[in-house]
Amino acid sequence: MRLRIVLLLLLLAVAVAGCGVGPATDEEEVSKAATTYLKALASGDAATACAQLTPRARGEGCDRTMKERLSSLDSGALKDAADGSMDIDVDGNRATAGLSDPEGARFRLVKTGDEWRIDSGYTLD
Repeated sequence: MRLRIVLLLLLLAVAVAGCGVGPATDEEEVSKAATTYLKALASGDAATACAQLTPRARGEGCDRTMKERLSSLDSGALKDAADGSMDIDVDGNRATAGLSDPEGARFRLVKTGDEWRIDSGYTLD
């Protein structure tokens, strides 16, 4: 009986470890910030989109400015970009998130405190 309990606990520990329990990596946090930003734009949520930006990138009146621009954005393309793969490159407290579509599109991010924020939006190479 003890052996079964030990084996069950061991299997449970392996399963939990395989499920990503623990702190997120920088790459995961960068991906989360970029994905949250894209999904917020796609759904018209200017406040959430602005919250993913650094203060420098946000500027003054981000919510108002973002709301004005949202009508000209293709929400389908933004959703596709959010759901697509990203090429994440972290170098210290700076990172880039390259989007799979459109080709060459990327975000530049910086780590401020414990959080990654987009410092320059959607640029093309």
